[in-house]
Amino acid sequence: MKKIIVLLLLTSGLYAQEQVFNVQRYCIDEQPFKQGECNITGNEYSFVFLDTQKRDVVFFLTATKMKYKIVDSGIFHLDRNYTFYTLENENEQVEMRVNQQHTKIEFLFPNNHIYLTVGKSTKAVN
Repeated sequence: MKKIIVLLLLTSGLYAQEQVFNVQRYCIDEQPFKQGECNITGNEYSFVFLDTQKRDVVFFLTATKMKYKIVDSGIFHLDRNYTFYTLENENEQVEMRVNQQHTKIEFLFPNNHIYLTVGKSTKAVN
């Protein structure tokens, strides 16, 4: 019984590790925002790395790398199916939303909104 409890405690730490989201498609809506409109779309090399333990988010969108610190997080009050993260780096602050199924991620920048459709999520192996 003690071995089972120890095993559960050890494996529970793995689930708090970094998650890697494989972006299947991205849609960028630029100002003026129009619901459901994509000014730019694609399916090139894109990933989101979310590490809630280290409070880091790294977003690779094609050739661009954006790195942020999580400054706040919680359940999104307008749609309880989404978790929100307030992110910031030395240049900007942005809101990120992830649905509970981990199939959709939104990055809400002041000048554009990026909507991501995510494939199978994985955990990074260290």
